[in-house]
Amino acid sequence: MKSGSSITASGTRVTLSQARLLIIFFGVLLGATLSGLDGAIVATAAPTIISELGDVSLLPWLTTSYLLAQVTTMAVYGKVGDILGRKRVFTFAVVTFMVGSVLCGSAQSMPMFIATRALQGIGAGGITALAMALIADVMPADRLGRYLGYTGVVYAVTSVLGPWAGGFFTDQLSWRWAFYVNIPSGILCLLTIMMVPTSTNRVKHRVDFLGAALVAGAVASLLLGISGLGGRMHWIGFRTLGLVGLSAVFVLAFIAHERRTLEPILSLRVLTGRVKALAISANLIAGMAFGSVVVYTPLFIQAVRGISATRAGLLLAPFAVCAGFFTVVAGQITDRRGGYVIIPGLGLVSIFSGVFLLSTMAASSTVLFVVSSAMLCGLGVGFSMQTLLYVFQRFNRPSDMGVATSTVMLARLLGNALGVALVGSIFTDSLFSQVSKRLPDFSLSSIQGSPEVIAQYSDEVRVQLQTSFANALGNGFRTLLPFVALGVLAVFAIPAKLVRERLSQPPVEVPLMDQVPGHL
Repeated sequence: MKSGSSITASGTRVTLSQARLLIIFFGVLLGATLSGLDGAIVATAAPTIISELGDVSLLPWLTTSYLLAQVTTMAVYGKVGDILGRKRVFTFAVVTFMVGSVLCGSAQSMPMFIATRALQGIGAGGITALAMALIADVMPADRLGRYLGYTGVVYAVTSVLGPWAGGFFTDQLSWRWAFYVNIPSGILCLLTIMMVPTSTNRVKHRVDFLGAALVAGAVASLLLGISGLGGRMHWIGFRTLGLVGLSAVFVLAFIAHERRTLEPILSLRVLTGRVKALAISANLIAGMAFGSVVVYTPLFIQAVRGISATRAGLLLAPFAVCAGFFTVVAGQITDRRGGYVIIPGLGLVSIFSGVFLLSTMAASSTVLFVVSSAMLCGLGVGFSMQTLLYVFQRFNRPSDMGVATSTVMLARLLGNALGVALVGSIFTDSLFSQVSKRLPDFSLSSIQGSPEVIAQYSDEVRVQLQTSFANALGNGFRTLLPFVALGVLAVFAIPAKLVRERLSQPPVEVPLMDQVPGHL
């Protein structure tokens, strides 16, 4: 049986059997799958969760509370993993995720559910931050690339299964089982992680807790400012403007702090330069569209078209398949033909086209129209995200590769959270306005998106509710259009000649100011 040397322990290489390597690889991937599936599962279960726990205005926070916790803890987990050992910290993250899952499944109110989703997100932050590094710890170098490639296949499969699983549990059992199912999977993951050798080769770090707290404050203030905590939004008001201003103060304090600290949570040098700033901005904007499509298209399919959660999950799968498939296509094209600016540029144009079509949705829109529009967004995500990630990596020093990659991942997750919050805020505000005009005597607190609940109303009330949902969702997606347009401009503002020159050269340690004169 094949074996391989892997993790460093006490300064030596530990030889692991092939069977043990495969078991560890399976366990780590299982943990990564738990956090990866969660968003898609909740997206299809959301209308039913809302119908049972109430308050459709809090819908965006089902996702944003999770993403906020994940974004603000990822970098901390990376440093703590170096200090205490990744096996120990990864185990803590999985246990935290499992505890959050149990509490989510037993939630009796929306505030409780949102709080426990945040706890889940804290666990997911560690899983996301440490999974690939843990695989790199144990896998021999000559097989690492192959096994990391397998993770892409797993992601593609989970992207298809996630929406279906959320719908299946909702329709056949209960939405609560969408969270309880994480427990046996988590236990299996923990059992396999026990086979990872305990590394004693620790790296001493200073963990930038203040930097993490400032990031959390900035993001939380912004999300609260643009989405509130339920009810109608007042965009020009003291609370909204005050929270957005507070977010700006946190950002300025974060920049000042990161310039002084010895080990910043986010090294500002990885963002310095025109190419890097434009590439990460476009990635964040693509993330806004990605998160919004995942969360809100199932709501149209269920609330407006009256389709079950299981079928709604299946109908979301083509979007995920498109995103994964065209990521591979973009990689093949750029490897063989180049086009590291034109390909992501076409991707952002495709996202804009898909979002524009979704912004025109009405009660008469067909499921085929909505799914096709979402697939167009998926094509654009596939063309843009990974290509821009590669450009961003190559414009950073090889020694900064890890922090550069994690910075892009943080930008994507932040984009997801901002997109869901922004579209959700406009959607809920518009929905309340539409229902108030169409059904003056209808209680706004009774609005639900579950197809079973809507089907119970009279034909007249049901039609008015479905029309209100469709128009409100269209208004929400319309809000994204200016941002995606900025993303298109950002990509095409990247100097293609400079990118071609850099990518034609082998990776080298480059100066901190990585641009040539005339490109600053």
